[in-house]
Amino acid sequence: MKKLFVIFVIGFFVLTAIGCKSDSGNYLTDTLKGRITDTALDSLTTKTTESTQKTTATDYVPSDADAHHIQPSDYFISDREFPNQGWMYVHLAKVVTAPTAQTKYEGQFMKIHDGKEIWTKHYWKSRIASKAEIKIGAIVISFDDNVVDSIYKAPKKKDEARNGQWFMGKITDTTDLYKGYVTVAGGYKVDVNNIRIPFK
Repeated sequence: MKKLFVIFVIGFFVLTAIGCKSDSGNYLTDTLKGRITDTALDSLTTKTTESTQKTTATDYVPSDADAHHIQPSDYFISDREFPNQGWMYVHLAKVVTAPTAQTKYEGQFMKIHDGKEIWTKHYWKSRIASKAEIKIGAIVISFDDNVVDSIYKAPKKKDEARNGQWFMGKITDTTDLYKGYVTVAGGYKVDVNNIRIPFK
């Protein structure tokens, strides 16, 4: 009888020990799995965030505007041909419909300062003039809204350049180049840093 009791007690302790070990093992395994899962998720989240940040940084395109705040996709437009003498106002614009043979080589443009759209065949791309391009008879585009001591100077700010007035004129005098300006038709003095060359 005693032997049976001892066997029962030993069996009870063995089963209890196995049960505890099993529970502890399950708890330990679950905890370990949880930590691994959390670590994996954190790693994945971090990598995704870093990837997104890298993609955002890579996709970011800085301004490609020049010193006059004019972008490569900008046009200067008019509703009429440039007069072979004198000067005329031109408007900064974006192309809406590119000119083609089907449109009789007219393009549809949106004026930047007021958003109005017009069809015209009088449009020009432009670039800042080099010293060699500043010469008698050259047709140039200059900013109209920054006059200092009777000399038309380049725009100081982006808002001025993109919403202000520009004009196209022909250089008629370069004898004051050493002073930093030329004269265009109409007797207007234009700073050498405020000269753009129009081209198709």
